[in-house]
Amino acid sequence: MTEFAHIRTFLQGYAENIAQVLGLDVTILDEQGIRVSGTGYYQDLIGLPAPEGSFFRMILQTGQPGIIYDMKKNESQCMSCKFLHQCRELATIGFPVYKREKMVGVIGVIGFSPEQKEEMVQHTEKLMTFLQHTSALIEHKLLELEEERKQGCNIQEELPDDAGQAVYFAQLIGAETGLSEVIRKAKKVVGSISTVLIRGESGTGKELLARAIHSEGNRARHPFIAVNCAAIPETLLESELFGYVGGAFTGSRREGKPGKFELAHQGTIFLDEVGDIPLSLQPKLLRVLQERTVDRVGGIKPVTVNVRVIAATHRDLESMVREGTFREDLYYRLNVIPLRLPPLRERRMDVPLYLQHFLHKYGTLLQKGRLDIEPHLLEHLTCYEWPGNIRQLENAMEYMVNMAEDTVIRVADLPEYLEQPMTLPDCVEAQPGGREDERAFGFGSLEERVAGYERRILEHYLGSPEWGGDKAKIAEELQISLSTLYRKMERHRLD
Repeated sequence: MTEFAHIRTFLQGYAENIAQVLGLDVTILDEQGIRVSGTGYYQDLIGLPAPEGSFFRMILQTGQPGIIYDMKKNESQCMSCKFLHQCRELATIGFPVYKREKMVGVIGVIGFSPEQKEEMVQHTEKLMTFLQHTSALIEHKLLELEEERKQGCNIQEELPDDAGQAVYFAQLIGAETGLSEVIRKAKKVVGSISTVLIRGESGTGKELLARAIHSEGNRARHPFIAVNCAAIPETLLESELFGYVGGAFTGSRREGKPGKFELAHQGTIFLDEVGDIPLSLQPKLLRVLQERTVDRVGGIKPVTVNVRVIAATHRDLESMVREGTFREDLYYRLNVIPLRLPPLRERRMDVPLYLQHFLHKYGTLLQKGRLDIEPHLLEHLTCYEWPGNIRQLENAMEYMVNMAEDTVIRVADLPEYLEQPMTLPDCVEAQPGGREDERAFGFGSLEERVAGYERRILEHYLGSPEWGGDKAKIAEELQISLSTLYRKMERHRLD
């Protein structure tokens, strides 16, 4: 786990504040070159590695700050970056971040417009000093967290490696389109102690939504513990959830072991596939929800826990209650804040967004560079039912990127189970804008078509009498900052 793993919420919030004050985009990489926060264009790349040979990778190697005002000059440090010709940066300043003389990451400010570049040229010295202070502040935050851990218990040592991975609402693909309503509701309860029940088919991203609720709330600095209730054998599930005392059963640790609820103390526990919990264990889970205490297996003294519970299931709990396989009282305890994630077939407008994301992800990971999808295939993929939802779509895209022989994904690259007659799907007619919107389906690169979707969304809100041109309210509804809205309007030349 990298040093930044437990302060991602802080880093993202700080990056957004810097961007608003400076009018420049900000990005932060950890010591492994993974982008842990970013604004503007880089917000969509959080969680992905920076390209090999890039400017920030060079800073991670040398430990020295740097400035570039022309990426494509022969003497530029970016000349070895494989994405040099696709790069849109006009000016970049990067500064290393240290913790006790060990480099743990890099922070940078970027200008994409001539005006931003000119601003950076004129104020280079001030910006470099500002980044130096920012680097020191991040180091202070890391040292402060380290001190808190020393003064606290050792329970953190048992946390899984991914417990610190932060996810933000803005990172969820479809946050401004097909998922806008569920995210609007989720934002209202990030600071609540009430239990959330996320419903949705397999592969719709229930855990990502749960992580976003945790990361954006007041428990973000504390553990997020995910438990797949369907993946743990019934005989082990009780001790995994609630822990056990020493000698409780054959093969148990002499000193005992805390359960997942205890590990999540002051944080969030995510009970995935909660509908699969055996009927025999449901009363014990109900007691935890009611009393906020857990009884370890073999123990006689309850352990108090302060934990936020987020549960998820793809099952029809109401039918299970009627059939007697799920307790009615537990159902009501779980279903306090119900959130439903719609399947991909109900939000087809988001499919091109996922395609673009996974094209970039696997094009980078598999070193294929920038890829595109031929228009006819894009139509087919958009209209496919995707019974496995996002998980299935990602698997399909990884396969197709592996199969691609050039820079264009073609019908021949489809997995066998997706091979169907490539006739024009009827669902294209039902998309917003229909066949008349050439930017969405018919022409240009995938990036251009996705930009077409974004432009239509902005045009709808900016031209709607309901919003009256109030850009602050529109930005709030779209869950982006006002500065981001203005940048997108400028990009699409919208007044």
